[in-house]
Amino acid sequence: MRKGLVSALMIALLLLPGCGEREERLQEGFDELRGAVTRAESIQFQAELSVDRDQTVETYTLAVDYDGQRTEVEILSPEILAGVRASALRGQTELAYEGVLLGVGPLDAEGITPMSAMPVMLDAMASAYVELLWWEDDAVVARLFVGEQSVLTLWMDGETMTPQAAEIARDGETVITCRITGWEIS
Repeated sequence: MRKGLVSALMIALLLLPGCGEREERLQEGFDELRGAVTRAESIQFQAELSVDRDQTVETYTLAVDYDGQRTEVEILSPEILAGVRASALRGQTELAYEGVLLGVGPLDAEGITPMSAMPVMLDAMASAYVELLWWEDDAVVARLFVGEQSVLTLWMDGETMTPQAAEIARDGETVITCRITGWEIS
């Protein structure tokens, strides 16, 4: 019995260095993504958002174009809003709606809206406090603080660190979920 316990402990000790390397890779990978987003001259992607507003769920498809300072967001769907554009400067929460006022008001105390969620996500990727990083199957997951009451959870491909999905939660309740496609950074 004692031999089995000692053997099990030895195997566990032999595996620990591998775990440390994997965790180190996790931090290094996220730091590389953070640096790439910070230095990026251009980031383009599409986002499929699902927004939970108490009794209703709204869905949007957005095209996002970031030029290093300004994030342009265009609604692709729903069709009735298609073509509406918003623009946000990095670090600012106000959006210019080019003369159109939409009923997509804030979802939380930080003023995050469906139209500002993508600029908030990009800003968080570049500079938000990282609460936690972990592996989930083949994905890397990061939990980032985006305000006093809001947290962004970001899922990235474990090999390329390409963002795949995100969710924004307020007071522990998810208010926006997002699937990210077509991520291109230069």
